[in-house]
Amino acid sequence: MASLRIINMTVRFLLELCMLAALAYWGFQLDGSWLLRLAVGIGAPLLAATVWGLLVAPKAKRRLADPWRFLVELALFGLAAAALVVAARPYLALILLVVYLINRLLVVWWGEEIAAL
Repeated sequence: MASLRIINMTVRFLLELCMLAALAYWGFQLDGSWLLRLAVGIGAPLLAATVWGLLVAPKAKRRLADPWRFLVELALFGLAAAALVVAARPYLALILLVVYLINRLLVVWWGEEIAAL
């Protein structure tokens, strides 16, 4: 069981990276000037990472308690999925959300606190 928990936490970390990559992909796929695409492609994941680091991360000084933390996580992953839909990648959006929700369910079920990532 311990190895399944380690795998789940590894998937969790990879999901966080996928969220940032989805936002970057969307930004770089926008119609507009290269400057706009560059700004959004870098700015959107940077903003998401900042929110995550301030409110969700295990070592955040102002870490939210559940259910607020879950709502912020869900909003960030929802925005990443919406960004993938807008970038014409709806199947990737669905996969991202489904894997996130399964991962989160396992975290809650096993009573794990997301720490040390």
